[in-house]
Amino acid sequence: MKKCISVLILFLIYSCAVQSAVKNDAPISPKPELLSEIPARTSEESALSPIADIKPLYGKLLSNIKISKTSFNPQYGQRVDISFHLSKPAKVTTHVYDPDWELVKTIVDDKNLVQGEQIVSWNGKDMDGNVMPDEAYFCTITAEDKTGTKEIYDPTTFTGGIEHDITSADISPENGTLIYKMPEMGRVLIRTGIEGGPLLNTVVDWKPRIKGMVTEYWNGKDKDNLVDLYNHPKFKMLITYFSLPDNSVISYGNKRIEYRDYKRSLIVQRPAKKKRASPASKTSQHYRLSRTVDYSPDVKIDFINTQGTDSDGTTIILKGKTIVKVELDEQDKVIFQNQQFEIVFFLDNEFYAEDEAGYTPFNWVWDLSNVEEGEHLLTVNLSSFKDQIGILSRKVRVVK
Repeated sequence: MKKCISVLILFLIYSCAVQSAVKNDAPISPKPELLSEIPARTSEESALSPIADIKPLYGKLLSNIKISKTSFNPQYGQRVDISFHLSKPAKVTTHVYDPDWELVKTIVDDKNLVQGEQIVSWNGKDMDGNVMPDEAYFCTITAEDKTGTKEIYDPTTFTGGIEHDITSADISPENGTLIYKMPEMGRVLIRTGIEGGPLLNTVVDWKPRIKGMVTEYWNGKDKDNLVDLYNHPKFKMLITYFSLPDNSVISYGNKRIEYRDYKRSLIVQRPAKKKRASPASKTSQHYRLSRTVDYSPDVKIDFINTQGTDSDGTTIILKGKTIVKVELDEQDKVIFQNQQFEIVFFLDNEFYAEDEAGYTPFNWVWDLSNVEEGEHLLTVNLSSFKDQIGILSRKVRVVK
């Protein structure tokens, strides 16, 4: 079965507003019968927010900057061409930067080029010859003529970071697909959960996507495959993105290393791009965050003083009182260990307990005397104050 849903998308726990959400202060989606009254935005409707006018740093000496494609696979020897026009002969430098605005490679270094159309190519590799991980990259171009007139093309000074919602999507759990339309290139976040309850899955965690129809793969369930979210009467979804800088290109096909692992493997940190003035328009709080730290951490739960597990080996048997220990996965401790979190527990998808400013590892004494005997679902949302949310659910069986 496949159906189109209108996605009006504000989780009660989104933007780390868990406490106010529990008190029903946060906005929620309208009832299903009202959804048809709210028009979905499409690219044809030009619903994107305008970017504030700023003085360009290029346009006379250096102009007409274009890239040959918006995505490519360096593993198969593919390249992306960067074309531009020079109105006079000039010395040109072209850099490629990663999403953390750190140097990947210098393609052209202070090279004398003649007047007219120019084309330079990037092979998707870094300065050491390594194929870059799957991610979005952008270039800067500096041109200086013999009179000393200098112009700089830096797309981050006038584009990127503007946040928008995607308000409709086709979901087919049977096919494992979620399809939506991107009006421009952007970095996408997709979260699913229960209205008034927990966030249960981060389907896409701020990943770059091209303009046009995008297909994601999702089976309609929570992160731990315990809840049929798609058919839940209070199912809610968030699809949001912020725009990428102009002429960004997405590299794909690298199965050997992910971006965060690549960045951690670098012995010497790459030079950062020079800071320049950016658009005055409001940008997403995630735009300037490093891709190495802006993600949903993995969470672990341990139960102390249990009665063992059921025959399925996954349902924890609890009785009386137990200590629930919540901590970060080992690989995420370096990034998140010393941060404060809002730690919220949900029982059977309803708010149960919280600590507004906790640290990990976090120990919660759970008195089960007021919990009905039988099987339950315990979910924890570990929310940082920069809107990174770790999720974990476990099946428990309470015995008296």
